[in-house]
Amino acid sequence: MIIDNELKGLIPPLTDEEYKGLEESILKDGCRDALVLWGEILVDGHNRYEICTRHNIPFKTVQKEFTSRDDVLLWMIDTQFSRRNLDAPDRILLAQKKAPILERMARENQAAAGGDRKSDEYKKTAFVNNDKSDISEQPKTAVPEKLKAVELSKPVIEKKPEPSKSIHVREEVAKMAGVSNGTVAKFEQVQKKKPEMIDSIRKGEISINQAYSAIKLEEKKETIKQAEKQIAEQAADELKPILHIGDSTKFKPTKKYDLLLTDPPYSTDVDDIEKFVDSWLYNALDNVKDTGFAYIFIGAYPDELRAYLNAKIPQHMKLSQQLIWTYKNTLGNNPKDRYKQNYQSCLFYRGTNAPDLDCPLTAEQWAVQEINAPDGRQGDRYHSWQKPIEIAERFIRHSTKQGDIIFDPFACTGTFLLAAAKLGRKAYGFEINPDNAKIAFERGCIRG
Repeated sequence: MIIDNELKGLIPPLTDEEYKGLEESILKDGCRDALVLWGEILVDGHNRYEICTRHNIPFKTVQKEFTSRDDVLLWMIDTQFSRRNLDAPDRILLAQKKAPILERMARENQAAAGGDRKSDEYKKTAFVNNDKSDISEQPKTAVPEKLKAVELSKPVIEKKPEPSKSIHVREEVAKMAGVSNGTVAKFEQVQKKKPEMIDSIRKGEISINQAYSAIKLEEKKETIKQAEKQIAEQAADELKPILHIGDSTKFKPTKKYDLLLTDPPYSTDVDDIEKFVDSWLYNALDNVKDTGFAYIFIGAYPDELRAYLNAKIPQHMKLSQQLIWTYKNTLGNNPKDRYKQNYQSCLFYRGTNAPDLDCPLTAEQWAVQEINAPDGRQGDRYHSWQKPIEIAERFIRHSTKQGDIIFDPFACTGTFLLAAAKLGRKAYGFEINPDNAKIAFERGCIRG
């Protein structure tokens, strides 16, 4: 007796409960139904043959004549339909195997008849039920000559239906399985996208609709995830800090900004600190909203403090405090005539209608902010007077919300602009030195 793996795998396997019931019946009453052979090939009774062989139980065989291998396949499928109380998933699986065979046979009939697919002759032959008569005992015969040419060790590869016929086949599958076209379509989606779920469907652990819904939900989540990613990337592009190369004192903004955050040149870098302060401070503060804020880092030199404290400012802005940024990780020279300076001032301005600070952490609300200066040994220092990005992020979080406009007229290498963009703020700035601007562009700013 020959076990053809393709034929054996054609039939949906019994559930554990069904197999156990069949085994108990055979052990009790013997193998009552004869195994069906086509020559030496077993075509019906694979489970009975396995149980009988394992328990050394005798069994009978009968021969059945078939005209072709496709004829065998159709008979096996129809026998299962008539014999077993199959659930919808197994009926669909069997129908999916039957429909392509019928279509293939119809094409062969059409070719033999010389007709085309639209002819009446084709319509008559397409999807004809090829059921054979009931089983009858016949003398055992030798294997047909044509069977010897078949390589039983290799599965027979069926040619897939043409794409234009997929809907037609689905309708036939639905008709044979006794379900709707929609149910077959959902089942096909599960087979295609989550084949591992088919076994759970067959066991009744999950329905076809539930499996399909789970797939669609997963696809929806993935679609949302991709959309969010795309939106985030687009938003990131829109929020990239813009740096203009040029003199900010000549800039006339079209919109006022929510925060002025800057670190202008110190008295050690300009010839006349009072003249320099007058050249930019008033106009810069005047372009801040009356609901906005300003943080301006300055040196801790007496003449510089005097120039800023005495400078004229717009009426809608008020100098609220002098904050201190202090650090202990830089050495420098040790002066003998004065104390070593390890801090810089930061002037804090509020608009007349500015809200309260958003500062939930008490440790961040001290007027003295102690944060290490950027360290060249760590690779995060691009300029001698560069401020730590941490202090910039603190001030931005305290005084603005996402989407607010932040302006830095002395952006240098872009630290404040980058901090603002990182927190979802719209950042604009100017830098007059092309070398500094080049570093800012390399760090992530885009040229305005």
